[in-house]
Amino acid sequence: MVPRPIDMIVYVSGTIAYDIILDYPGRFAEHIDPKKVHVLSVSFLVDKVQKSFGGTAANIAYNLRMLGLSTEMIGAIGRADRETLRRYRNMSIGIKLLKRSKLGTATGYIITDRDDNQIAGFYPGAMREAVRLPKIKKDDFAIIAAEHPANMVRLAQHYQKNKINYIFDPGQAITALSRQQMQICLRGASILIGNDYEIDRVLKQAPAPNPSHQGRGKKKKNSSPLVGEAGWGVKGIIIRTLGPKGSEIIFPYRRKIRIGIAKPRKVVDPTGAGDAYRAGLIKGIISGLDLQSAARLGAAAASFAVEQYGTQNHRYNYKTLVARHNRNFVDKILL
Repeated sequence: MVPRPIDMIVYVSGTIAYDIILDYPGRFAEHIDPKKVHVLSVSFLVDKVQKSFGGTAANIAYNLRMLGLSTEMIGAIGRADRETLRRYRNMSIGIKLLKRSKLGTATGYIITDRDDNQIAGFYPGAMREAVRLPKIKKDDFAIIAAEHPANMVRLAQHYQKNKINYIFDPGQAITALSRQQMQICLRGASILIGNDYEIDRVLKQAPAPNPSHQGRGKKKKNSSPLVGEAGWGVKGIIIRTLGPKGSEIIFPYRRKIRIGIAKPRKVVDPTGAGDAYRAGLIKGIISGLDLQSAARLGAAAASFAVEQYGTQNHRYNYKTLVARHNRNFVDKILL
């Protein structure tokens, strides 16, 4: 691949949120009677509360900025939320496309017990607002992460109209997207990415071409919206993340390529690994690496994220990312 122009912008859409994490030192199972869940009323005394910046768009943009890429977040926050604006402005992450809403900034509430079981609630707030569509150049790039389905569709159609390459990352929005909305978003995507469960759910709505068909005579025409014309980032590519087992790339009518993990110094919190992976992948693609090398760079980025608590507390740059990649994989990337 040819590296993208230096003035290109990566547009990142998805949630921009706060994560409020509460740690309960006991076990939920000791206080929840399975026979009485229909009248469940329970309270837990927590010993730690942590509020942190999060959200799919914000996490991905945070990682992309550390890797030296110009980014613009697309989404909405609460009108009174100066803290979020100040944080991302100070990091030189683009905020001109953030709407200010009378609704509050989206917030996730998660209580975790000593066995890492979780009870969560999510307030979408400003996420319900219609997004502002960016004015884009032909060499720009985008990722559509999980948020309000209507916004995901509008952005997909906007990128398709302007012939912009984008990654489709439906994640937790899969159950909210209708079959038609899913197919619209998939139709122009260069890459579909998700974990094992998410990809299976997507493919039930829009079956992908079978990679095992390679070498069995003429390729049969497939009406799946995942199949597109050959070109930059050949459409129809799926990346399936597999947690501690790594990830795999699936090409239309071609074999799967397995990507290993990069070993972190320690594992503290896996929450932000997926968003870091996506940022490393995008950095690799934009730098002109082949997709396999770009995915390995994503694996290396994920290894930094798990070393810190929360999704935006790790630090690295492209030089340290490449160094970790080269320590973990046989094929080296040159700076």
